[in-house]
Amino acid sequence: MPHSYSTTRSLPFLTNFSTKDRQAAERAFSKQDQQRRKANESRAQKADQLVEGVQRQLHNLLGARKFAQLREGIQRERLACRDLFQPPQGLNRDYAKQHKASKQRIDALVRKLGASRPKVRKIVSAADAKLEALLIPDDRKVVSGYNLRNNLSKWTKLSPLHHFPLPWGWAQFEEDPNDPHRWFLFQPPFFGFLFSDDIITTGDFRADRLLYLHPPSGLVGNECTMDLDDAGDWNVAHVIGEAQIAFAFTPPIAGLVEVLIDAQSTIGTHHIEIEDEFGFSDAWCRQNNYLMMNVLHANVPEHSLAHMSNLDEDSGGDDVTTNRENLTRGQHYFAQLFSSGPVPAGQSVIITVGTRSFDICYSNDMELHSRTNFQWFISSVEVRIAP
Repeated sequence: MPHSYSTTRSLPFLTNFSTKDRQAAERAFSKQDQQRRKANESRAQKADQLVEGVQRQLHNLLGARKFAQLREGIQRERLACRDLFQPPQGLNRDYAKQHKASKQRIDALVRKLGASRPKVRKIVSAADAKLEALLIPDDRKVVSGYNLRNNLSKWTKLSPLHHFPLPWGWAQFEEDPNDPHRWFLFQPPFFGFLFSDDIITTGDFRADRLLYLHPPSGLVGNECTMDLDDAGDWNVAHVIGEAQIAFAFTPPIAGLVEVLIDAQSTIGTHHIEIEDEFGFSDAWCRQNNYLMMNVLHANVPEHSLAHMSNLDEDSGGDDVTTNRENLTRGQHYFAQLFSSGPVPAGQSVIITVGTRSFDICYSNDMELHSRTNFQWFISSVEVRIAP
Protein backbone atom coordinates (compact mmCIF):
# COMPACT_ATOMS: atom_id res chain seq x y z
CA MET A 1 0.00 0.00 0.00
CA PRO A 2 1.54 3.38 -1.01
CA HIS A 3 1.98 5.54 2.09
CA SER A 4 3.75 8.85 2.54
CA TYR A 5 4.27 10.99 5.63
CA SER A 6 6.26 14.19 5.84
CA THR A 7 6.55 17.22 8.11
CA THR A 8 8.41 20.53 7.71
CA ARG A 9 9.03 23.28 10.24
CA SER A 10 10.68 26.68 10.56
CA LEU A 11 11.02 28.08 14.09
CA PRO A 12 13.37 31.08 13.82
CA PHE A 13 12.67 32.32 17.37
CA LEU A 14 14.27 29.19 18.86
CA THR A 15 17.55 31.10 18.77
CA ASN A 16 16.12 33.38 21.47
CA PHE A 17 15.46 30.44 23.80
CA SER A 18 17.92 29.38 26.45
CA THR A 19 20.01 26.38 25.48
CA LYS A 20 18.00 24.19 27.85
CA ASP A 21 14.62 25.34 26.53
CA ARG A 22 15.73 25.11 22.90
CA GLN A 23 16.98 21.55 23.33
CA ALA A 24 13.77 20.61 25.17
CA ALA A 25 11.63 22.03 22.34
CA GLU A 26 13.65 20.20 19.67
CA ARG A 27 13.42 16.92 21.60
CA ALA A 28 9.66 17.38 22.05
CA PHE A 29 9.16 18.00 18.33
CA SER A 30 11.26 14.96 17.39
CA LYS A 31 9.37 12.79 19.87
CA GLN A 32 5.94 13.93 18.64
CA ASP A 33 7.00 13.49 15.02
CA GLN A 34 8.36 9.99 15.63
CA GLN A 35 5.21 8.98 17.51
CA ARG A 36 2.96 10.25 14.71
CA ARG A 37 5.12 8.68 12.02
CA LYS A 38 5.09 5.33 13.85
CA ALA A 39 1.31 5.50 14.41
CA ASN A 40 0.67 6.41 10.77
CA GLU A 41 2.88 3.59 9.50
CA SER A 42 1.08 1.15 11.79
CA ARG A 43 -2.33 2.31 10.54
CA ALA A 44 -1.16 1.99 6.93
CA GLN A 45 0.14 -1.52 7.54
CA LYS A 46 -3.09 -2.61 9.24
CA ALA A 47 -5.17 -1.04 6.46
CA ASP A 48 -3.07 -2.89 3.90
CA GLN A 49 -3.70 -6.17 5.69
CA LEU A 50 -7.41 -5.40 5.88
CA VAL A 51 -7.62 -4.66 2.14
CA GLU A 52 -5.72 -7.84 1.27
CA GLY A 53 -8.01 -9.86 3.52
CA VAL A 54 -11.16 -8.46 1.94
CA GLN A 55 -9.86 -9.02 -1.58
CA ARG A 56 -8.91 -12.59 -0.67
CA GLN A 57 -12.39 -13.28 0.74
CA LEU A 58 -14.07 -11.83 -2.36
CA HIS A 59 -11.75 -13.87 -4.56
CA ASN A 60 -12.53 -17.06 -2.63
CA LEU A 61 -16.29 -16.64 -3.08
CA LEU A 62 -16.01 -17.87 -6.67
CA GLY A 63 -12.58 -19.40 -6.97
CA ALA A 64 -9.75 -18.19 -9.17
CA ARG A 65 -11.23 -19.05 -12.59
CA LYS A 66 -14.75 -17.70 -12.05
CA PHE A 67 -13.48 -14.63 -10.21
CA ALA A 68 -11.22 -13.80 -13.18
CA GLN A 69 -14.19 -14.28 -15.53
CA LEU A 70 -16.30 -11.90 -13.45
CA ARG A 71 -13.63 -9.17 -13.34
CA GLU A 72 -13.04 -9.54 -17.10
CA GLY A 73 -16.78 -9.33 -17.76
CA ILE A 74 -17.13 -6.17 -15.67
CA GLN A 75 -14.17 -4.52 -17.40
CA ARG A 76 -15.50 -5.52 -20.82
CA GLU A 77 -18.92 -4.03 -20.02
CA ARG A 78 -17.37 -0.80 -18.80
CA LEU A 79 -15.49 -0.31 -22.06
CA ALA A 80 -18.49 -1.30 -24.16
CA CYS A 81 -20.71 1.17 -22.31
CA ARG A 82 -18.24 3.99 -22.94
CA ASP A 83 -18.04 3.10 -26.63
CA LEU A 84 -21.79 3.59 -26.95
CA PHE A 85 -21.42 7.32 -26.32
CA GLN A 86 -18.67 8.10 -28.80
CA PRO A 87 -19.60 10.71 -31.46
CA PRO A 88 -21.47 10.96 -33.67
CA GLN A 89 -23.77 8.01 -32.95
CA GLY A 90 -23.49 8.28 -29.19
CA LEU A 91 -24.49 11.93 -28.93
CA ASN A 92 -28.20 11.17 -28.87
CA ARG A 93 -28.20 7.98 -26.83
CA ASP A 94 -30.00 7.82 -23.48
CA TYR A 95 -27.25 7.39 -20.88
CA ALA A 96 -29.53 6.21 -18.07
CA LYS A 97 -31.15 3.57 -20.31
CA GLN A 98 -27.82 2.21 -21.58
CA HIS A 99 -26.28 2.25 -18.12
CA LYS A 100 -29.23 0.29 -16.71
CA ALA A 101 -28.91 -2.29 -19.51
CA SER A 102 -25.20 -2.71 -18.75
CA LYS A 103 -25.90 -3.29 -15.07
CA GLN A 104 -28.51 -5.91 -15.97
CA ARG A 105 -25.95 -7.78 -18.11
CA ILE A 106 -23.46 -7.72 -15.24
CA ASP A 107 -26.13 -8.98 -12.85
CA ALA A 108 -26.86 -11.83 -15.24
CA LEU A 109 -23.17 -12.73 -15.34
CA VAL A 110 -22.99 -12.63 -11.53
CA ARG A 111 -25.91 -15.08 -11.29
CA LYS A 112 -24.45 -17.32 -13.99
CA LEU A 113 -21.15 -17.63 -12.13
CA GLY A 114 -22.91 -18.31 -8.83
CA ALA A 115 -21.79 -15.19 -6.96
CA SER A 116 -23.91 -14.13 -3.99
CA ARG A 117 -24.50 -10.41 -3.50
CA PRO A 118 -25.62 -10.90 0.14
CA LYS A 119 -22.35 -12.67 0.92
CA VAL A 120 -20.37 -9.90 -0.77
CA ARG A 121 -22.30 -7.25 1.18
CA LYS A 122 -21.61 -9.10 4.43
CA ILE A 123 -17.86 -9.22 3.78
CA VAL A 124 -17.68 -5.59 2.69
CA SER A 125 -19.87 -4.27 5.52
CA ALA A 126 -17.70 -5.98 8.14
CA ALA A 127 -14.58 -4.56 6.51
CA ASP A 128 -16.12 -1.07 6.32
CA ALA A 129 -16.63 -1.01 10.09
CA LYS A 130 -13.04 -2.13 10.71
CA LEU A 131 -11.70 0.42 8.24
CA GLU A 132 -13.51 3.35 9.85
CA ALA A 133 -12.38 2.25 13.32
CA LEU A 134 -8.80 1.93 12.07
CA LEU A 135 -8.36 5.10 10.00
CA ILE A 136 -10.86 7.63 11.34
CA PRO A 137 -9.72 9.47 14.52
CA ASP A 138 -11.57 9.12 17.80
CA ASP A 139 -13.87 12.17 17.69
CA ARG A 140 -14.50 12.01 21.44
CA LYS A 141 -11.35 14.14 21.79
CA VAL A 142 -12.58 16.73 19.28
CA VAL A 143 -14.55 19.81 20.36
CA SER A 144 -16.84 21.97 18.23
CA GLY A 145 -15.78 25.23 16.67
CA TYR A 146 -18.08 28.28 16.58
CA ASN A 147 -19.27 30.91 14.18
CA LEU A 148 -18.29 34.10 15.99
CA ARG A 149 -21.19 36.32 14.86
CA ASN A 150 -23.81 33.74 15.86
CA ASN A 151 -22.08 33.04 19.18
CA LEU A 152 -20.98 36.53 20.16
CA SER A 153 -22.19 36.17 23.75
CA LYS A 154 -19.98 33.12 24.31
CA TRP A 155 -17.02 34.85 22.63
CA THR A 156 -17.23 37.97 24.80
CA LYS A 157 -17.35 35.87 27.98
CA LEU A 158 -14.20 33.87 27.14
CA SER A 159 -11.77 36.77 27.62
CA PRO A 160 -11.90 40.39 28.81
CA LEU A 161 -9.95 41.28 25.67
CA HIS A 162 -13.14 40.60 23.68
CA HIS A 163 -14.94 43.69 24.99
CA PHE A 164 -13.54 45.41 21.91
CA PRO A 165 -12.76 43.95 18.47
CA LEU A 166 -9.16 42.75 18.67
CA PRO A 167 -8.09 44.25 15.29
CA TRP A 168 -8.67 47.68 16.88
CA GLY A 169 -6.05 46.94 19.49
CA TRP A 170 -6.54 46.15 23.16
CA ALA A 171 -5.19 49.25 24.90
CA GLN A 172 -8.70 49.79 26.32
CA PHE A 173 -8.11 46.92 28.73
CA GLU A 174 -5.04 46.31 30.86
CA GLU A 175 -4.74 43.04 32.70
CA ASP A 176 -2.97 42.63 36.02
CA PRO A 177 0.65 41.82 35.11
CA ASN A 178 0.87 39.75 38.30
CA ASP A 179 -2.12 37.56 37.38
CA PRO A 180 -0.66 34.10 36.57
CA HIS A 181 -3.71 33.32 34.41
CA ARG A 182 -3.66 36.51 32.34
CA TRP A 183 -4.09 36.35 28.57
CA PHE A 184 -1.26 36.89 26.09
CA LEU A 185 -2.26 38.11 22.63
CA PHE A 186 -0.53 37.05 19.38
CA GLN A 187 -1.47 38.47 15.98
CA PRO A 188 0.03 38.63 12.47
CA PRO A 189 2.70 38.91 11.34
CA PHE A 190 3.81 35.44 12.39
CA PHE A 191 7.24 34.10 11.46
CA GLY A 192 7.33 30.43 12.43
CA PHE A 193 5.45 27.65 10.69
CA LEU A 194 4.92 23.90 10.60
CA PHE A 195 3.15 21.74 8.02
CA SER A 196 2.73 18.02 7.43
CA ASP A 197 0.83 15.52 5.32
CA ASP A 198 -0.07 11.84 5.60
CA ILE A 199 -1.37 10.06 2.48
CA ILE A 200 -2.50 6.44 2.10
CA THR A 201 -3.80 4.88 -1.14
CA THR A 202 -4.64 1.40 -2.42
CA GLY A 203 -5.37 0.10 -5.89
CA ASP A 204 -5.57 2.82 -8.54
CA PHE A 205 -6.36 5.66 -6.14
CA ARG A 206 -4.39 8.88 -6.61
CA ALA A 207 -4.19 11.30 -3.70
CA ASP A 208 -2.46 14.62 -3.11
CA ARG A 209 -2.39 17.74 -0.95
CA LEU A 210 -1.75 21.35 -2.00
CA LEU A 211 -0.42 23.57 0.79
CA TYR A 212 -1.47 27.18 1.41
CA LEU A 213 0.78 28.87 3.97
CA HIS A 214 1.83 32.51 4.40
CA PRO A 215 2.89 33.08 8.03
CA PRO A 216 3.20 36.91 7.89
CA SER A 217 -0.50 37.26 7.04
CA GLY A 218 -1.60 34.25 9.09
CA LEU A 219 -2.85 32.33 6.03
CA VAL A 220 -3.11 28.55 6.53
CA GLY A 221 -4.88 26.03 4.31
CA ASN A 222 -5.01 22.68 2.54
CA GLU A 223 -6.51 21.50 -0.75
CA CYS A 224 -6.86 17.70 -0.64
CA THR A 225 -7.77 15.41 -3.53
CA MET A 226 -8.49 11.70 -3.97
CA ASP A 227 -9.32 10.30 -7.41
CA LEU A 228 -10.22 6.82 -8.62
CA ASP A 229 -10.97 6.71 -12.35
CA ASP A 230 -11.29 2.97 -12.94
CA ALA A 231 -12.54 1.19 -9.85
CA GLY A 232 -11.96 -2.50 -9.40
CA ASP A 233 -11.97 -4.38 -6.13
CA TRP A 234 -12.12 -2.90 -2.66
CA ASN A 235 -10.01 0.32 -2.55
CA VAL A 236 -9.37 2.93 0.14
CA ALA A 237 -7.51 6.23 0.40
CA HIS A 238 -7.05 9.04 2.87
CA VAL A 239 -5.32 12.41 3.01
CA ILE A 240 -4.39 14.32 6.16
CA GLY A 241 -3.02 17.83 5.63
CA GLU A 242 -1.95 20.24 8.36
CA ALA A 243 -0.81 23.86 7.98
CA GLN A 244 0.14 25.91 11.05
CA ILE A 245 1.80 29.11 12.13
CA ALA A 246 4.05 29.00 15.21
CA PHE A 247 5.17 31.34 18.00
CA ALA A 248 6.96 31.23 21.35
CA PHE A 249 5.27 31.37 24.75
CA THR A 250 6.70 31.38 28.28
CA PRO A 251 4.15 30.18 30.86
CA PRO A 252 4.13 32.26 34.07
CA ILE A 253 2.98 29.18 36.05
CA ALA A 254 2.61 25.46 35.40
CA GLY A 255 -0.60 24.02 33.96
CA LEU A 256 -2.62 23.30 30.83
CA VAL A 257 -2.29 25.79 28.00
CA GLU A 258 -5.61 27.35 26.97
CA VAL A 259 -5.82 28.86 23.50
CA LEU A 260 -8.53 30.99 21.86
CA ILE A 261 -8.28 31.10 18.06
CA ASP A 262 -10.05 33.76 15.99
CA ALA A 263 -9.91 32.66 12.34
CA GLN A 264 -11.48 34.19 9.25
CA SER A 265 -12.72 31.75 6.62
CA THR A 266 -11.69 32.63 3.05
CA ILE A 267 -12.86 29.39 1.40
CA GLY A 268 -14.22 26.08 2.68
CA THR A 269 -15.52 23.87 -0.12
CA HIS A 270 -16.49 20.20 -0.26
CA HIS A 271 -16.83 18.19 -3.47
CA ILE A 272 -17.68 14.48 -3.78
CA GLU A 273 -18.48 12.65 -7.00
CA ILE A 274 -19.28 8.93 -7.07
CA GLU A 275 -20.23 7.07 -10.24
CA ASP A 276 -21.30 3.45 -10.62
CA GLU A 277 -18.97 1.30 -12.71
CA PHE A 278 -20.97 -1.97 -12.38
CA GLY A 279 -20.17 -4.95 -10.22
CA PHE A 280 -20.71 -5.14 -6.45
CA SER A 281 -21.01 -1.37 -6.27
CA ASP A 282 -20.80 0.67 -3.09
CA ALA A 283 -18.68 3.56 -1.84
CA TRP A 284 -18.44 6.23 0.81
CA CYS A 285 -16.47 9.40 1.45
CA ARG A 286 -15.88 11.42 4.64
CA GLN A 287 -14.47 14.96 4.59
CA ASN A 288 -13.57 16.96 7.73
CA ASN A 289 -11.88 20.25 8.48
CA TYR A 290 -10.64 21.47 11.87
CA LEU A 291 -8.93 24.38 13.57
CA MET A 292 -6.05 22.98 15.59
CA MET A 293 -3.32 23.78 18.08
CA ASN A 294 -0.37 22.00 19.61
CA VAL A 295 2.37 22.65 22.16
CA LEU A 296 5.84 21.30 21.39
CA HIS A 297 6.60 19.92 24.82
CA ALA A 298 7.37 16.44 26.14
CA ASN A 299 4.31 16.55 28.42
CA VAL A 300 1.94 17.22 25.50
CA PRO A 301 1.41 13.97 23.56
CA GLU A 302 -0.94 15.17 20.81
CA HIS A 303 -2.62 18.14 19.16
CA SER A 304 -6.06 19.52 20.03
CA LEU A 305 -8.84 19.88 17.43
CA ALA A 306 -12.02 21.91 16.92
CA HIS A 307 -14.40 20.58 14.25
CA MET A 308 -15.39 23.29 11.77
CA SER A 309 -16.94 21.62 8.70
CA ASN A 310 -17.78 18.15 7.39
CA LEU A 311 -19.48 16.26 4.56
CA ASP A 312 -20.33 12.53 4.48
CA GLU A 313 -21.69 10.70 1.45
CA ASP A 314 -22.60 7.02 1.03
CA SER A 315 -23.64 5.15 -2.10
CA GLY A 316 -25.01 1.64 -2.45
CA GLY A 317 -24.54 1.79 -6.21
CA ASP A 318 -26.28 5.05 -7.15
CA ASP A 319 -24.43 7.97 -8.71
CA VAL A 320 -23.77 10.82 -6.26
CA THR A 321 -22.52 14.36 -6.90
CA THR A 322 -22.39 16.81 -3.99
CA ASN A 323 -20.91 20.31 -3.75
CA ARG A 324 -21.22 22.13 -0.45
CA GLU A 325 -19.78 25.13 1.38
CA ASN A 326 -20.87 25.10 5.02
CA LEU A 327 -18.77 28.05 6.18
CA THR A 328 -19.46 31.65 5.16
CA ARG A 329 -16.57 33.32 3.37
CA GLY A 330 -15.26 36.37 5.18
CA GLN A 331 -16.90 35.56 8.50
CA HIS A 332 -14.93 34.91 11.69
CA TYR A 333 -14.96 31.63 13.59
CA PHE A 334 -13.40 30.72 16.91
CA ALA A 335 -12.17 27.70 18.82
CA GLN A 336 -11.35 27.22 22.51
CA LEU A 337 -8.71 24.51 22.89
CA PHE A 338 -6.63 23.09 25.73
CA SER A 339 -3.28 21.33 25.51
CA SER A 340 -3.36 17.55 26.02
CA GLY A 341 -0.83 17.87 28.85
CA PRO A 342 0.60 20.48 31.27
CA VAL A 343 3.70 22.61 30.77
CA PRO A 344 6.08 23.78 33.52
CA ALA A 345 6.42 27.38 34.66
CA GLY A 346 9.12 29.57 33.15
CA GLN A 347 10.11 27.19 30.33
CA SER A 348 9.73 28.71 26.86
CA VAL A 349 7.68 26.50 24.53
CA ILE A 350 6.50 26.58 20.92
CA ILE A 351 2.76 26.81 20.22
CA THR A 352 1.44 25.98 16.75
CA VAL A 353 -2.00 27.03 15.48
CA GLY A 354 -3.67 26.34 12.17
CA THR A 355 -5.97 24.00 10.27
CA ARG A 356 -6.22 20.27 9.61
CA SER A 357 -8.08 18.52 6.80
CA PHE A 358 -8.82 14.80 7.07
CA ASP A 359 -10.52 13.15 4.07
CA ILE A 360 -11.05 9.41 3.67
CA CYS A 361 -12.94 7.33 1.13
CA TYR A 362 -13.68 3.75 0.12
CA SER A 363 -14.86 2.38 -3.21
CA ASN A 364 -15.85 -1.00 -4.60
CA ASP A 365 -16.55 -0.96 -8.36
CA MET A 366 -17.32 2.76 -8.33
CA GLU A 367 -15.47 5.76 -9.74
CA LEU A 368 -14.82 8.35 -7.03
CA HIS A 369 -13.50 11.91 -6.91
CA SER A 370 -13.04 13.85 -3.65
CA ARG A 371 -11.78 17.41 -3.26
CA THR A 372 -11.73 19.83 -0.33
CA ASN A 373 -10.28 23.33 -0.14
CA PHE A 374 -10.10 25.08 3.24
CA GLN A 375 -8.17 28.29 3.82
CA TRP A 376 -8.16 30.46 6.94
CA PHE A 377 -6.60 33.72 8.10
CA ILE A 378 -5.53 33.37 11.75
CA SER A 379 -6.63 36.82 12.98
CA SER A 380 -5.55 36.40 16.58
CA VAL A 381 -4.46 33.82 19.11
CA GLU A 382 -4.90 34.34 22.86
CA VAL A 383 -2.91 32.14 25.22
CA ARG A 384 -2.89 31.60 28.95
CA ILE A 385 -2.42 28.92 31.57
CA ALA A 386 -5.92 27.68 32.30
CA PRO A 387 -7.22 28.42 35.83
